Amino acid sequence: MANMAHEVRLSPLTDFMGALVTGIDVSGPIGEEARHVLRDAWWRYGLLLLREQHIDEAQQAEFASIFGEVSNEGEYGAQNYVSNTIPTGIVPVGELAFHVDHSWSDDPLRGLMLYGIEVPPTGGDTRFVDVKKAFELLTPAQRERVESLRIVHSYPDQTKHVPIPGPDPRPGMPSSVHPMAFPHPVTGDTLLFCSARHFDRIVGWSAQESLALAQQMAAHMERTDIIYSHKWRAGDLIIWDNLRLQHARTDFDPKYRRHLRRTQIGRPSVLAQAASANA
Repeated sequence: MANMAHEVRLSPLTDFMGALVTGIDVSGPIGEEARHVLRDAWWRYGLLLLREQHIDEAQQAEFASIFGEVSNEGEYGAQNYVSNTIPTGIVPVGELAFHVDHSWSDDPLRGLMLYGIEVPPTGGDTRFVDVKKAFELLTPAQRERVESLRIVHSYPDQTKHVPIPGPDPRPGMPSSVHPMAFPHPVTGDTLLFCSARHFDRIVGWSAQESLALAQQMAAHMERTDIIYSHKWRAGDLIIWDNLRLQHARTDFDPKYRRHLRRTQIGRPSVLAQAASANA
C-alpha cells in the first residue's frame, strides 16, 4: 500500500528551518497526495529529515524525483558518494566551509539529498545556514548594498577554505556570475547568495574590497540563530533546498568510516512550480 498523506507528520527542527518527517517509508510507493504534502513541506521548511530509512540507489533516486529532476550536471553524475570508504568517494575527509553546490553553474542545483549509510561516532556533522534569514537579518543599508552586486562563482579550488578572490588558478574551469541577492525561483523569498567556498570576486571590485565584503558575509552566516547542525545517524535521509540553505561540514577523525549517498536535484517538479504560481 502506498504511503498516504494522512500518515505524513511534520515536526519542526528549529523555529526557522527544517522539519522531521515521520509516517513515510521511502522504500515503498508514495501516493500523489503524500507527494504533494512533501513538496509543499520542502519549499516551506527548506529541509526535510527522515530517519531509520533502508533504501537502495534506485529507491533514493525515485524519492528525489518527487521534488524535481534528478540532475546529471557536473563531473560526478546524478548519484554519487560522499565517502572515505571507496576510491571514487568525493570530498572524503576534512572540514568544508558553507557553500552552494554548483553555484559555478548558470543554473545551480535546486536541491540535494544525502543518505547516511556509515557515519563516524563524532564529528562529520552537516551544518545548514538559512540564507533567507541571513538576508533578512542584514541592516537596511547592507541589504541595499548587496542587492546591487554581482559575484563570480568559480569551480572550487579544493585548497580554498575561506574566500580568496582572484583569477581561478586552473584556467578553463567553469565559472558563472550571479547576483549577490536574488528571489527564490519558487517561493520568491530574497536569498543572500555568497558562497564562501566558490567565491571568486565581486564584479567591478578589487580583490581586496571583494575579500573584505566576502569575509563580512561569511561571518554573518555563522550566526548560531540561523544554523542547524545535523549529527548523523545511520539511516538518516535529508533533502534540502540548495538555494535557500548553504551547507558545510565539521571535521572528523578519518580513521572512522563516513559513507553517504548523494543525489542531485535540478529544476523543481512541474507540480511544485504550478503550486507556486497559484499561491
